[in-house]
Amino acid sequence: MIAYNKWHVILKIALTSLIGICSFLGDMCLKYVENTMARAILDNLTHAIVGGLVWILILVLFKKSLAQHLCSIIFSFILSSFIDIDHFLTARSWKLSDAITLNKRPFLHCTTIPILLWVILILNSIIFNCPKLNESAWIISASFLSHHIRDGTRRGLWFCPFGSTQPIPYYIYISISMALPYILYWLMQFSILIPNIRESKMTINVV
Repeated sequence: MIAYNKWHVILKIALTSLIGICSFLGDMCLKYVENTMARAILDNLTHAIVGGLVWILILVLFKKSLAQHLCSIIFSFILSSFIDIDHFLTARSWKLSDAITLNKRPFLHCTTIPILLWVILILNSIIFNCPKLNESAWIISASFLSHHIRDGTRRGLWFCPFGSTQPIPYYIYISISMALPYILYWLMQFSILIPNIRESKMTINVV
């Protein structure tokens, strides 16, 4: 038991550090890559990796088997990357040159959206007693927030219709990204938010 607890602590430290390291390396590499396509792929891949790591760490904090929750991990990776599809939708073009030269922020980069989705999914999970909706609410939150926080270093967080915050200072962005899994884990402890599942320590049934 003691050995397991030590391994669990080491894993948490490693994953927390990995979130910060991947964020930093992804950002630094962008400074040295000039090809537009390569930059877009690298930036999107960094979003995917960081978003996936955030959800993995949440599962680890709940002491859940990663192998048994592989589908939710893959979903978080894909969703964290997929958010950037709104660049093409807003540009109404599949050309990368059009997607990266928008004169306004694309709609999925509005932080109000994941907040509203979270509220809707949580309420429906309570009304219909559906743990899957509950799980989806938190994966969406982790994926969107990790993506928006990273983008927030350039333009801040956009809370439509209220406007945007100031750009997030770089060291604060790294710190918030590393703290995000712990913040979500802490919120997930409140039984008032997740009243359906009370098994062991976890209040969300991830299958």
